[in-house]
Amino acid sequence: MDLTRFHAIFVEEASEHLETLENGFMQLEKTPDDAELLNSIFRSAHTIKGSSGTVGLPDIARFTHVMEEILESLRAGELTIHKEMISTLLEALDMIKEMVAAVAAEQEFPFERCLDLMARMNLLRGVATPAAESEPPSQSPLPVTTSELNSFLIRFTPPLNLFQRGLDPARLFDELRELGEITTLTCDTGQVPPLSELECEELYFRWTIRLETIHDEQAIRDVFEFIEDSSVIEISSLSPSDHDIPLLGTLLVEQGVVNATDIRDALTQQKKLGEILVAQGKASSAEIDQALDKQSTRKTDSIKKAVSTSIRVDLQKLDHLVNLVGEMVINHSMFHQVMYGHAGQDHEQRGANSERIDTIFSQLQRIGKDIQEAAMSLRMLPVGDVFQRFTRLVRELSASKGKEIELVISGEETELDKGVLEKIADPLVHLIRNSVDHGIELPEQRAAADKPRQATVFLHAYQMGDAVYIDVQDDGRGLDREKIIAKALEKGVIQTAAGLSDSDIYNLIMLPGFSTADKITDTSGRGVGMDVVKKNIEALNGTVQIKTMLGAGTTISIRLPLTLAIIDGLTVGIGNEIFIVPITSVIESVRPLRKDLNSVGEQGSVVNVRGERIPLIRLHQLLDVPCFKHDPCTAIVVVTHHEGKKYGFLVDELLGEQQVVLKNLGSATPKVLDIAGGTIMGDGRVALVLDVAGIVQLSSA
Repeated sequence: MDLTRFHAIFVEEASEHLETLENGFMQLEKTPDDAELLNSIFRSAHTIKGSSGTVGLPDIARFTHVMEEILESLRAGELTIHKEMISTLLEALDMIKEMVAAVAAEQEFPFERCLDLMARMNLLRGVATPAAESEPPSQSPLPVTTSELNSFLIRFTPPLNLFQRGLDPARLFDELRELGEITTLTCDTGQVPPLSELECEELYFRWTIRLETIHDEQAIRDVFEFIEDSSVIEISSLSPSDHDIPLLGTLLVEQGVVNATDIRDALTQQKKLGEILVAQGKASSAEIDQALDKQSTRKTDSIKKAVSTSIRVDLQKLDHLVNLVGEMVINHSMFHQVMYGHAGQDHEQRGANSERIDTIFSQLQRIGKDIQEAAMSLRMLPVGDVFQRFTRLVRELSASKGKEIELVISGEETELDKGVLEKIADPLVHLIRNSVDHGIELPEQRAAADKPRQATVFLHAYQMGDAVYIDVQDDGRGLDREKIIAKALEKGVIQTAAGLSDSDIYNLIMLPGFSTADKITDTSGRGVGMDVVKKNIEALNGTVQIKTMLGAGTTISIRLPLTLAIIDGLTVGIGNEIFIVPITSVIESVRPLRKDLNSVGEQGSVVNVRGERIPLIRLHQLLDVPCFKHDPCTAIVVVTHHEGKKYGFLVDELLGEQQVVLKNLGSATPKVLDIAGGTIMGDGRVALVLDVAGIVQLSSA
């Protein structure tokens, strides 16, 4: 049976479990006593092992089995969690990621790369890796004598549709061979029907298996875990009599503390690869440290592929969408009946029914809008799916830089459109790496400045109006204004700093090739990070703002649209042009009285709205389009809000509220702050969607 057709499903499933493992390992280091967390991690590792073996990937199953053994020992209380163990498990996780990636790319993975890491994982359990480890997985990894084995008789009757579910019983037998030796394997063909009634995709066999193993019955049942509910599985113990097994050995094996091989075999000592090379004089410690820095940097690349190509949908959302589609079908039938009647109706009855058309049409409009919103909600994913991956990034980067840094995450439940979410991982990697490398001081420097030795990087997401904000904040040294100016003058970026605001100066660090780093490292310093951040965020119709205080830290705030697809908008007219103001930024619309208007010198005009003075922004001047009404008392002021402040947009008229499909204007149109995109109206005209934040920024310039 060709199992490669199931590899794509395996890759998708394994990716989810690998994410669970990575987040789990990072959390387990902080809360080693969390039994439920440990069980969740174990289940993910066990699922990867079982699934890989089932779809014909024995190397992944074999490698993951060693990780699973460590987790099982932790569950049994035989091992305690420490930093080196977590680091080794994370290395193993990276190896599994590479193996899964090779499956996705339909490439062979050299399993010999795994042997050193498997040996190190075995040593964590106090188990010496036998010489036979490099042999095929069908051989028992830990040879033991017959007197130390448990014997089990297994009767296995699979469901008829086992093949149709993409499962092969031969893979289950391979997993049993990993537990020990199958001494007897017989197949019962008594249920096979005559050839005329035979269905080639159904499985009619039953098997009887005798297994010799050091493991208990539960380990055998775990092999059949995925099909246990639909199969008949009987396991009977055939253990030898007490006089064949030493009492002490029996007790230790039953408790799962050790096995006989652990007692018999002396533990071998094995150093890490770098230590061996240094001892042999083939590499210096500095060269090894440099290579480890590069290894740490390369691991961050996998974080950029943060979001899967598929979406796990909440069942309630899907049920709601299905119900709405059902309502639409019913209303469509009603509409058809009212419009055309049926054979038993005369002309007068059909005319009377026409009164119901408006009602039915209104219902269809409501259902259509609900379907649209339900479909859009399926695209919304919590940012925590991306944020959790940065915990490990900070852990490894801080260790390579000799710094003590904790990542604090909040707002994980904030939802963002999948199209936006899958593109923010790369900018966030650059921002976090800059914070770790440039922003955070060494522990000794922080102590000298009366700061805690452990620094903190905050990653915070929140929704405000029609946008989502993501803040990357550190409590490090902050940006040095004078140093930025000096570097900009040196590079010829500016001729003078006179007239430049703090914001203008800090934004210089986002220019291509601009860096204030004293030296280039593997993490940063080449000036190719912040300009990438700005470019990628602006491509999403977002903005980047920098707030900093020397000696106290820096906050870089990213503003992103909630969705790239459909928004609710207030349609306004200015002259012959139509514009859309996102409804989430609109508070109200007013026509002010003459007494409510005031001029503030060269600052412009303000309008008094119920005692609150609001800056008046004349959109026709800012957008450079002709208008019909210059006088605010005859025009309309649309009151909007941005970052807690109110602004009045002067327009000629209000045309209504509607949902619009937001489209990017394309590369042929230059990016402008005040326009978020465009949309096509019902009459075929193109209307521009205003960016409230950009308009506020331009009006303040």
